[in-house]
Amino acid sequence: MGFFSRITDTATEVGGHAALSKDIRKAVEGGDREAATTFRTGTLAAALTSKGCNARGQEVADYVEKVVAADGDSRRAGWLNR
Repeated sequence: MGFFSRITDTATEVGGHAALSKDIRKAVEGGDREAATTFRTGTLAAALTSKGCNARGQEVADYVEKVVAADGDSRRAGWLNR
């Protein structure tokens, strides 16, 4: 893997996680209590470290479980599907 590929891959990861973080903030600001109590991992940690990436992945799974428990289905979590 070349140096340029690493840079573009990293930029893509950061951009994707930044967009997800923005969507998380919108959900929280819109009153989504499950989002507010679940997501804690920051954009850079999620994009640049395996620990952060794994943590964010677990947060997504936990969020969907909480939404299903609260609503009886996962439709509200549909914003996660980009």
